[in-house]
Amino acid sequence: MILQGNVYSTALDMETTVCFVAANNFSKEPPRKVCYLLHGLQGRADNFINYTMLADWCRSYHVLFVLPDGQRSYYTDMAQGQKFFTYLTRDLPKIVRDVFRVSAAPEDTYIMGTSMGGYGALNAALTYPENYAACAAFSPACLDMKRYMTAEWRDGTDADPFRRAFGEPVARDFDAVFGPAGSWNPDHDILALAEKNAAAAKKPRLFTIWGAQDIFVETNRAFPGQMEALGWNITSREVPDRMHNWTFFNEALKAGLQFCFE
Repeated sequence: MILQGNVYSTALDMETTVCFVAANNFSKEPPRKVCYLLHGLQGRADNFINYTMLADWCRSYHVLFVLPDGQRSYYTDMAQGQKFFTYLTRDLPKIVRDVFRVSAAPEDTYIMGTSMGGYGALNAALTYPENYAACAAFSPACLDMKRYMTAEWRDGTDADPFRRAFGEPVARDFDAVFGPAGSWNPDHDILALAEKNAAAAKKPRLFTIWGAQDIFVETNRAFPGQMEALGWNITSREVPDRMHNWTFFNEALKAGLQFCFE
């Protein structure tokens, strides 16, 4: 089953595209688990349908995969923009439960994403650890948010290093999403959230995977140790000879499905 349509979100105050993917076993008991699957910065809701084997692999799992459109929001309540985090964590789950026969239990709720979507998935899982059974992030971006938001280039004295590395469009995105130079917010910082909720009574299992030639390889390599030091259960994997592209993301998705559901 592949469905694509529009839903209205009160948080966004507009209609937005969302896709749903599941095996055609509609009568199977008990209700399906649900997994939110988030695209990257330059993507859209149907990326995992078009560029991965999700539609085939979903046959092995009694899971409804929900693919929202996050635009270029990093799935946050933007400083200058719309409330995509509220949409992802509040509006969309209610819509899914109202329309589909899925479990509402946290132990049956999962979230995954790639690049920007990996950041979004971790952000949701670490902000509301009690709401998710597991979180899988494929080459997640922005794992060193405090450095991004407080480094010299963010103070306006030297913008070139960031723009050379990530480009002018991403620099503009950061201003719109996270705020002006120097406005680091711990609610947007993955490690700050992990420290804040390290003592949570119920925490999701975490999985990260990245390619050895990925643009975020250094921060991805450091992240598992940082999370383990804070007491989080994390499994991580580096894949040789892989880059930040859909060839790798397809492999990563398969690994994430196995981690979460097998």
